[in-house]
Amino acid sequence: MYKQERKNTTTKGEIKGKKSFNLATEAHQRYILRTNIEDLNEAVNQYIETIKTNPEIPETYYRLATLMYENRQITLEGAIEQCTRAVGLAPNNADAHVYLGYFLALNGELDKADEHFKKAIKLNPISSARVRLIMGMTDFKERKGAKNFIKACYMTLSGLLLFLVNKNSMRMFAKNFRDNVNFAKYQTLGSIYEKMHKVEDAYKLYYRALDEGKNQPMLYEKMARLATIKEKYDIALHCYQNAVKLSGNSPDAVVNMIEFLEEKYPERTDDLIDSYNLLANKNPTFSRCYYELGHLYLRKNELLNALNAFKYAIDFEPENPFYINSLAFTFVQLEQYDDAIKLYKKAISLNPDNEWTAIVIQALATLYHQVKGESRVAISLLGDSLLLTEKKAQIYQTIADIYYDLDDIDNALTYYKTALKYNTEDSRAYSRLAMVYWEKDLIEEAITNYVKAIDLDPDYEIGYNNLGVIFLDGLGDINRAKSYFETAIDIKDDYVLAHFNLGRTYEALDEKVQAANEYQKALDKNLINFEIDENIITERLYKLFEA
Repeated sequence: MYKQERKNTTTKGEIKGKKSFNLATEAHQRYILRTNIEDLNEAVNQYIETIKTNPEIPETYYRLATLMYENRQITLEGAIEQCTRAVGLAPNNADAHVYLGYFLALNGELDKADEHFKKAIKLNPISSARVRLIMGMTDFKERKGAKNFIKACYMTLSGLLLFLVNKNSMRMFAKNFRDNVNFAKYQTLGSIYEKMHKVEDAYKLYYRALDEGKNQPMLYEKMARLATIKEKYDIALHCYQNAVKLSGNSPDAVVNMIEFLEEKYPERTDDLIDSYNLLANKNPTFSRCYYELGHLYLRKNELLNALNAFKYAIDFEPENPFYINSLAFTFVQLEQYDDAIKLYKKAISLNPDNEWTAIVIQALATLYHQVKGESRVAISLLGDSLLLTEKKAQIYQTIADIYYDLDDIDNALTYYKTALKYNTEDSRAYSRLAMVYWEKDLIEEAITNYVKAIDLDPDYEIGYNNLGVIFLDGLGDINRAKSYFETAIDIKDDYVLAHFNLGRTYEALDEKVQAANEYQKALDKNLINFEIDENIITERLYKLFEA
């Protein structure tokens, strides 16, 4: 009889899986030697492809777990789960037990870890140097007592002896030692150049060291700092970006880039948003990332994105008053005032700091006065704010403003005066006090306070305009009024009211063409910077040339 040929039972999936596994192993080895993010990504992708095509290779799971955990792509529990899968597939695979034991030890499950370490030693005693060293270091660090100390010493010494007689281990040690020596050489010489303030020489040295392929992210960060010293900020940013990329978006590297951007390029809001998103992806429970993102989105007026970011932050820290306050502010921008009021009240109840809480109360009082129309509630809240802060002037001014809006001129006068007792250098407070005196027909007092306001702030255009109004309408001194209106316009050319009042002045001087010019300027500028009903301006303009 002819002997029947044995069928080839190797499937296409197994062949493809073995190929992917080999590619993953090569990329993994390159990553260990060069610490290059491209090698890391290739290794991870090929290991994942191996699992898809041939899920029965145990080495895939613990190697993938190691790579992804070290780069913060999975949790410790995820790594333990992957290694448990490897042990399940190959109970007699010593390395699978080593890796599972290592992650269990990191998780504090020392007894379970020891079980797997001992199993690995039993399965492969000749090549157990690594597991013995791991056990020794774990016992030194985590276990107390004389017995455990002796055990740790034994495991460490036996591991070292086995390591020295293992040719493969020694070859790998020699390779790593050579790479580390080269890197240390560059690092030491670079540090010397830096201390000698030879910044360019240090930069060039680190640039050459990149060819060694080891610790590239660290070298790029050193180069970034040197470029910053030389004020070559574009180069520094490029280096930080490379450090982030090559480190696999390491949180430390991302934070360094964020700090650089915030200091040197705070206007690059999109870059900051991208950086904080990278950080959030690496640390998805780090609430501060979402808080900072919220403020960046507010800067871009992307209110819904800001809202979602602050909500994420609060999900992780539901009692953080600063997060709650920022979310309340966002609701105000979205005109969802009832939600904002609830959140402001919650932030106030948490009261992390009296001065901060006083400010939040003022924001809440503003909502009650300007939006809800409950001015008495607002005044009551501001009274509470006064009890919490030493900075009382602004609060008294706000109370005075509310009374002024309510046409309660006497109380407004009282509180503006009180505000000035706490801050005698506030030009706006003098201007508001002058406004109240003008309302009460106390012209001399009004002039005195407006003069005080512009003495304190010579560029205070409102003070000049209002002084002009007093001299024009109150004293009939047209020329004095004209000079004040002109000064106000010199300070702020788009000041609509000043142009309108200057037009009234020219009209009083019977200079109709100049008056018409100023009224027209007021109309044009009012389209962009609305200050007055345009019908009032057009009515004055048309009446100029009536018969």
